[in-house]
Amino acid sequence: MRSKYMAVLSMVAVLGLVSVATAVPYASAVVQNGASSSFVLNEDGANVQIVFDGGATVVDMGTLGKGTHSFDATQGSSYQIKVSKSAAAGWTQISNDALTQSRYYSPKGVSINKNSASSNFGRIYVSEGLGGAAGGGARTTTDGIYVMTADQGDVLGQGDTAFAGGINWTTGGGNSPWKITVAPDDTVYMADWSDLNSGVWRCNANPQSNFDEILSNAGRTSTGLVAGVHGSVASVYVEGTGANTVLYTLDEDFDAGSGLGSVLRYDIGTQTSYSGTPSEQTQDSPNYIANFNMDVVRDSDGSWWICQYRYTDSDSTPALSHWADGASSPSWTSGTSTVALDRGYGILAIDNLNDLIAVGTNNSLIHILDISDPSNVTLVDTIAHAGATIRDVDFDAAGNLYVVSSSSETLRIYSPGGDWLAITGSDGSFALIPEPAAIVLLALGGLACLRRRRAA
Repeated sequence: MRSKYMAVLSMVAVLGLVSVATAVPYASAVVQNGASSSFVLNEDGANVQIVFDGGATVVDMGTLGKGTHSFDATQGSSYQIKVSKSAAAGWTQISNDALTQSRYYSPKGVSINKNSASSNFGRIYVSEGLGGAAGGGARTTTDGIYVMTADQGDVLGQGDTAFAGGINWTTGGGNSPWKITVAPDDTVYMADWSDLNSGVWRCNANPQSNFDEILSNAGRTSTGLVAGVHGSVASVYVEGTGANTVLYTLDEDFDAGSGLGSVLRYDIGTQTSYSGTPSEQTQDSPNYIANFNMDVVRDSDGSWWICQYRYTDSDSTPALSHWADGASSPSWTSGTSTVALDRGYGILAIDNLNDLIAVGTNNSLIHILDISDPSNVTLVDTIAHAGATIRDVDFDAAGNLYVVSSSSETLRIYSPGGDWLAITGSDGSFALIPEPAAIVLLALGGLACLRRRRAA
C-alpha cells in the first residue's frame, strides 16, 4: 500500500473507512506574522474552523469565500485549519473563465505547489509558450511564467506580463517554455521543447530576474541537440533538494542508448549548466514510445507512467504505459486490449493520494483513470472540456484538477465534489478525511468517484 494512503487511513481508521477520491476547498499558504496567522482559501462556500492544541480551543470562522483570511494565533501553541464543504459528486468546473488570471493566449504547462510545509503551498504556475491576445479581449499575455495563489490571485503583482527570467523565449516559438513542474524545494523547472532554445530552466517560487540554466546549451545544433547532454526536452520531473536534487526528463533528440522514449536521469545536485551525460532510468529498447509529444510522472512506489500522442491508441504504441523503475519494457499499456485513449495528447498528471491519473487529449476530453491496480487500469470518468487541445494538467494536494488549453485559451479548475474535510496544520501537515455525508453515500454506493485501496 502507498505510504501517502497510510497517512490518511490512519486518521480515518476509527470510522472504518477507506480513502476515496477527495477534492474540497482547503487552506493553503499558511503564514504566521506575530500574533496573526493567514491562509488562502481556494474555493467559495467553505466552512472553516481553527482548532488549537488538539481541541482545547475551537474558533468557528463560519462560511468563507475564496481568498485570504486571518485569525488570532495566540490562543494556543499549535493549530489546525479545518475546511469542509458539501457538493454533488462529479467533476465540475469551479474556476471562472471571465477572470483575468484564467486567460492565456497559448498556455503550455501548469503545475501546483503541493508542499504543505511551505508558505507557497497551493500556488499555481502556468507557462505561456506563445504570447498574444487572449480571446474575448481579456488580456494580452507574453512568453514565460505566471504565478498565482490557490484562489488565482496575482500574488506577485505581475499583471499581464509573464516572468521571462532573462530568457529569449520567442526564439523557440510556441514550444518555449513548455511543460513545468514544481520541485520539492518550491522552485519551478521549465522544459523547452523547441529546437532553437532547447533545454531546462529553473526559477524560484518568486521568479528571479535571471532564471537558472540547468542543462548546458554549449554547442547546441539547429535541431536542438547538445552533444552528450540533451536535446529538445518534452517533460521534466524533479526529486530531492540541494545536493540530492535529481532531474528526470523525456527528450525528443537525445538517445542514451535504448531509445528516445527512455526516462533520462541527471544527478544535477546544486549545479547549473550541467554538462554530464544522463543515465537511463527506463530503457525503451522495444520502442513503445513513437511520438515525442510526451509526458512522464512518477508513482509513489517509484514506477513511471508515460503518455504520448496517439490519434488511435494501440497495444504496440500506446497512449499511456506503466514502467517499473529500471524496466526495459512496460508492465501495462493502454490500447485496444485494455483502455483505449484515442487522441491522448501526451499530457499526464497523477494524484498519488487517490490513485488517479488524468490524461489530456486534443479531442475536448480529459480522461480520469483508476490506477489502484496498475495491472488493471480502468477508465472511471471523462470530463468534457470546451476547447479541443489540452496542453497540460495537474492535481493539487486536495485532488482538484487544473487544465490549460491553447484552444479555449484558458486555465480551468475542476473539482470532483463530495463531502470532505481538509486539515492544514501549523506543523506543515495536510490531510483529507471523508465527512459523514460521504460515509452515507459510500455505504449506498452513491459516490461517482470511488477509489479502491491498493493491496498491501
